[in-house]
Amino acid sequence: MYDGTGNSWYEADIAISGERIERIGNVAGFTAEEEIDVQLLAVAPGFIDIHTHSDNAPFVPELSKGKILQGVTTEVIGNCGMSAYPVNPANAHLLKQYVSSIFGEIEWSWHSLSEYAKVCSSMGMVTNLVPLVGHGAVRIAAMGFEKRPPTTKEMETMKQLVAKTMEEGAFGLSSGLIYPPGVFCSTEELIELSRVGREHGGIYATHMRNESDQVVEAVEETIAIGRSAAIPVQISHHKAAGKQNWGKPKITVAMIKQARANGIDVDMDLYPYTAGSTLLSALLPPWCHEGGVQEMLQRLRDPEIRQKIANDMECGIPGWENIAKNAGWDQVFIASAKYRKELEGKSMKDIARERGQDPVTALCDILIDEEGIATMVIFMMSEDDVRFIMKQSETMIGSDGIPDPGKTHPRYFGTFARVLGHYTRDEKVLCLEDAIRKMTSLPAKKLGLQDRGMIREGSFADLVVFDPNIVADAATYDSPSETAIGFHHVFVNGTPIVRDGEFQLVKKGRFIKKA
Repeated sequence: MYDGTGNSWYEADIAISGERIERIGNVAGFTAEEEIDVQLLAVAPGFIDIHTHSDNAPFVPELSKGKILQGVTTEVIGNCGMSAYPVNPANAHLLKQYVSSIFGEIEWSWHSLSEYAKVCSSMGMVTNLVPLVGHGAVRIAAMGFEKRPPTTKEMETMKQLVAKTMEEGAFGLSSGLIYPPGVFCSTEELIELSRVGREHGGIYATHMRNESDQVVEAVEETIAIGRSAAIPVQISHHKAAGKQNWGKPKITVAMIKQARANGIDVDMDLYPYTAGSTLLSALLPPWCHEGGVQEMLQRLRDPEIRQKIANDMECGIPGWENIAKNAGWDQVFIASAKYRKELEGKSMKDIARERGQDPVTALCDILIDEEGIATMVIFMMSEDDVRFIMKQSETMIGSDGIPDPGKTHPRYFGTFARVLGHYTRDEKVLCLEDAIRKMTSLPAKKLGLQDRGMIREGSFADLVVFDPNIVADAATYDSPSETAIGFHHVFVNGTPIVRDGEFQLVKKGRFIKKA
């Protein structure tokens, strides 16, 4: 048994009663309705995915198979500034269009976190869900997609929305500073809102303002927010994108360690791949997004504006993370499309060549045709950097996965199995005890998540049983929905969801609110 603390494994029996662990060790004298023999297998706490976009998981429960069959029992939602709450009815259409590429086509019948949690709980969940409140959703509710600082009244509205959502159970505030409207905000705005999160015991989780040429400056800003707001910080999916930036994690990790030495609680997470995945529209310059999705699409129809986009993408804009230029069009692939499914899996370079277009023209046409609802996979990281970040004691594992039936990134189906198999058993980047700690007690401690993340008496019986000799990810970029192998049993709140490697669509997950 690996208890999740990072300590060495030991042999023990586990008795489960209802939703919780009743006894660990000698269970002589106990009687049970069922006994499961797990000798020669590893037993660990259910894995906590610190960074997901599974906000729509209750609406597509069958896709939770991809997470459960790699041992994930708890998922943190509302990341990258994108949460399904709070909702201002006057701006609801802007929020729905904004997150539709991530959340898919779902029926919205809520305005607050409490109402959203009720909807999810009434539908049932396969995994436990832990909510953050997205800065993007808060800003849209208060001021739409305006490219300007908030007025005093709007700032007060945002602070009230954050406070109310924290009171309703959010575990912290998230930001997505390469996406609109987060890209339009100042450091001071984030500090003010983070102080509200701090007052309610929350964390600040951020997709930083830049993960490429200015990644060092972005880490400086993030640490400054943590220092000024006195709030624990989580740097999401830390990376250095673009060949010219490979190796910079040695600088940024040193900054994080120094910040911790100075009393600032900064941690990070990563996914074990050299490609990322996000909205296809994230390739566009920030000014394209002002006013929301419909105004963006209207701009893309204008030939003069298209030329300006092409010029900005070629020459760059100070402070803007020019993703396509950093990676190259041959490294950008369509992951999901609303209508043109034949585009999925193709690179933008190949699509442009097939159409007889330049890549910017092809990009604009695709976004118009897809009504802005499309995602991409983009190769931009160094394997050496992935390994270096993974080794750090401050690093947790987060999939950044999107429940999407398209040609999505394999991380949704493979992240945790890949760390355990490829990076731990085969490559020896981590030892098994530490790999499990990064997936269990470390994220639980960061979130302040009680009674999960460790195997101990009285804790919820979220448990995973796997064979460390064969555990492996099967999902690839060509076949991203292949489930992991080597997982024998997975329990969520005391109920087996995986039995002898077979997934059962049983909804025993909980919507967990911060106490």
